[in-house]
Amino acid sequence: MPLDIDNSANELQSLGTEDSESRMTRGIAIVCALGLTAALLLGYLVLRKRHAERLRAEQAVAEQANKPAPPPQIQLFADDAMIKGSQVLLGGTVVNISAEKLTNVSVVLELRRRKDNVSETRTLQVEPRDLAPQEQGRYSVTVPSGDYRETRVIHIKSGARADEVAFKILPGAQRPLEKPTQTTKTIIVKPSPRRDKGEEFINTPDNPVTIP
Repeated sequence: MPLDIDNSANELQSLGTEDSESRMTRGIAIVCALGLTAALLLGYLVLRKRHAERLRAEQAVAEQANKPAPPPQIQLFADDAMIKGSQVLLGGTVVNISAEKLTNVSVVLELRRRKDNVSETRTLQVEPRDLAPQEQGRYSVTVPSGDYRETRVIHIKSGARADEVAFKILPGAQRPLEKPTQTTKTIIVKPSPRRDKGEEFINTPDNPVTIP
């Protein structure tokens, strides 16, 4: 019985091609599965890391909230804003109420602008800079009265690294009462017509009456 060599060769080649394609398909599937597994594992690790960081942050916040506030080292007497013409003087007195010497003491003010309600900060040096226990110093700054609407002390710092110092605020010097301004008004009375006997009224344009 004659054999068809060409057909047999073609069948073998076709089987080899199909087997190669099948192996390639399986390889691609395996690679995709491994990639998907790696992506899922990476995503899990990222989520786990974020969850751990969030837990640590929440724990730190809780510990900070439960931590007792440190005793104040500074007593600040904030003066009322003193108006001087078109300027306003902001200042106050700082007293070291701690048992240790405080160096390089400064006060940080927050000023809120009138035109756009945006706040800005200014650091004011206390004079003298170094305060022994129970010693006091002053801080002050002059700003245009029309530029700012309010101010407050947000930090007091001390030391070479300008570390924040715990403080408490009490009212300081009050603004002096303004004297009421008295306005005067001058009224000129028109001359009255002459009487029959030539007499006149006392009030004339040459004798104005001033009303307080």
